[in-house]
Amino acid sequence: MTMKNTLDRRVAAMLTTLCLSACAHNPVQPAAATPGATPGPQTGAATNLAATLPPDVLVACQRSAAETTAGHLDDAARLTSQCLTSHSLPVAVRALLLQQLAFLDMARHDDRGALDAQLAALDLTPKPSDAQLIVLAHLYQTNHRNEESLATLTPLDAPHVIDPALRASYYLEVGAALAALGRHQDALDAFGKGIAANPYLAEPYRKRAAEREASGDAAGARADYQQFAGWALDAQIDAPTRAKLASLGIDPAEQRRHPFGSVNPLHDMLAGLLEQSRQQLKSATTTAAKAEAYSSISAFTDNLGEHAEALTAIDKAIALAPDNIDYRQSKVTTLLSSNRADDALKEAAPLRRQAHAEAAAAAAPFTIYQKYGEVSGTAAMAYIQQGRWSEAIDALTDRAKGADADDRDYMATMYLYVRAKSAGAAPASPYFDDYIRRTAPTANATYRRGLLLYMQGKLPIDVVYSQVTSLGNPVQIQNGLAETWFVAAAYERYVKHDDAAAHAYVGRLNDLQPYGTMEWTMARRGGA
Repeated sequence: MTMKNTLDRRVAAMLTTLCLSACAHNPVQPAAATPGATPGPQTGAATNLAATLPPDVLVACQRSAAETTAGHLDDAARLTSQCLTSHSLPVAVRALLLQQLAFLDMARHDDRGALDAQLAALDLTPKPSDAQLIVLAHLYQTNHRNEESLATLTPLDAPHVIDPALRASYYLEVGAALAALGRHQDALDAFGKGIAANPYLAEPYRKRAAEREASGDAAGARADYQQFAGWALDAQIDAPTRAKLASLGIDPAEQRRHPFGSVNPLHDMLAGLLEQSRQQLKSATTTAAKAEAYSSISAFTDNLGEHAEALTAIDKAIALAPDNIDYRQSKVTTLLSSNRADDALKEAAPLRRQAHAEAAAAAAPFTIYQKYGEVSGTAAMAYIQQGRWSEAIDALTDRAKGADADDRDYMATMYLYVRAKSAGAAPASPYFDDYIRRTAPTANATYRRGLLLYMQGKLPIDVVYSQVTSLGNPVQIQNGLAETWFVAAAYERYVKHDDAAAHAYVGRLNDLQPYGTMEWTMARRGGA
């Protein structure tokens, strides 16, 4: 599924910007833009709202979100506008619907309508967020009101105040406004600051490349176009830019194979940590310190693919500290990494029995499941590798019961993956089905919530990609891309039954070489 089926590249960028700010502080928000929505238990406010709205307006409100998800943007905009005609809408709901309408109009290339809706939404918002003001500045630019765009952004020019996650978007809009006003050196400076804030976003490179080219800096422009091509999705490359890349001999497909260039962030991080652990072993003077050093050496060598050395090291750690639960769980993971699923499950069995016994007796089972989280997750992957679907779902459930919201989202995605991979043979899980019913319709800033929605066909992969590249940290981005390309490959193969598309995503995962990730291991063993 491509961006043009739902949201164009501008809307994806703006949605990411808004979520980074608005959603990060409230990870489970009510679906206020769809009053009376049926998924999940209704709040009292939603129930009262459903009782006060005329039936035709209520239906329009409920259908607008569904049409948006389906990519029927004209119908979604019409229904949202119809919903807004009601005088019974609470102010907060009206503001959210207007914001939704602004995004829909952006996707429909109705720049004037988008600006009007955004202004109306902010009129109802006592204290607009920085993200909302950045969106407003963007819409002023698309309406050729560049002075107003810059005036909107100027009060935000306080790096110690603006959310670091928004800094790249802020400088992108500042640079665009300055460029439109003919202040080219200032624009170059702004784009440079945006790239420094997050070097893994495509659009700032394209904007700076155009400015460099106009100023006669051909070499700098070409370097920026190469970076743009490495991080851009196809939907982000318009016809003029594609022609420019072709004229420079830059192939986007080839560039994006290795977006980090010759650097491998995960590998380099793991290699550095391994060296530190070896130095710690040399300086260790107590049994506990030596055991911990061996455990660390095992983990990092395992992640780097040196499985035999990893097993030797973890056995030494366990010999020094036989009662350490973490070390025993680590051995299970290393056995599975070594493609010894039977041995891994045999080693895991007593630990999982112990976990269940402790959880049954605990006042707070969450802490017990959290304590045994590694062995639960590893067992799940081993069962998946062996096609033991019911046991895999049980282990995923144990892992989810001790996880934070972000990890629970990913375990729920893995549950949907198991169901799809098994072609319906895996049993339904009341735990995960209830979790998905209650959480999937809500907004969330994390790409893992995006993956959960994507696996249900409710969000394009392009939006998830934008969420990942907005993380800013290369190790987190590489890990996030590993998860994203694996889930995309699985969705294409087992849900859409498109083997060619699945193969392409597996290719991207292999090109990425995300050392230490479960996804790369599973993909190489035919998991997607």
